[in-house]
Amino acid sequence: MDLRNVKVEILFFIFLFAVIFFQLQQAEMKTVVSMLLITLWGGALWYYLQYRSKQEATKKESTERVLDQENKKKQGAPEMNTSNYYVKAAPKKGLGYLKKNEALQKIAMDLVFTKTFDEQKYQDLLVYMNNFQKVYMYILAERYDCTSYVPTFLDLRENILELLYQFYLVVPKTFKHIYGVEPYTTLEKNIENFLKLSRRMIEVLENFCRMDLKKHYFPMTQPMPFDAPREKEKRNMVI
Repeated sequence: MDLRNVKVEILFFIFLFAVIFFQLQQAEMKTVVSMLLITLWGGALWYYLQYRSKQEATKKESTERVLDQENKKKQGAPEMNTSNYYVKAAPKKGLGYLKKNEALQKIAMDLVFTKTFDEQKYQDLLVYMNNFQKVYMYILAERYDCTSYVPTFLDLRENILELLYQFYLVVPKTFKHIYGVEPYTTLEKNIENFLKLSRRMIEVLENFCRMDLKKHYFPMTQPMPFDAPREKEKRNMVI
């Protein structure tokens, strides 16, 4: 640290304390008490915010630790059995892209209980989510061409949705008394959250490709009429 800067800071605080002391000398008792209370309340608020900040940091580290552990387990397995050419295996550098999307990461953590019943499916979900976010970021950074990689993005979205619906088949309908969660309610909520999140991401990509890059072609992403029976079939398999 520059000694000159230290001297400036010391002089500033000496001047500040001198002004405060002078004001206290001239102030009435009730004014002094009010200033003291404000100082105490400000200190308490600062301490509370610091405490909450540490809690959030600890929670984030714990979340990332859980995801990293699952990814390391997946790295020891053979290549994934998937029809998606873009996905081969668990990323060797970790789930760095997934961690950049807090909403997507929260969905992954909400569903961590599913690994108790099918660990492979949960690990596959993390890999797909990581690649989903990666393709999204690369398109926006113009590292991937819109025309070539938006379909890949949509395929990854479909892979994730298929896994989410498959969890209904492997997770018991009720075990709240053991794990403290309602599995089907949690699955339904997070499927809905992913649908909303992915729809917003698609809209961002569409606007970016059409308006910024002047790519007039963009894959149709609105549900087609013949998609309705397919969606109903997906939902019926869990009833």
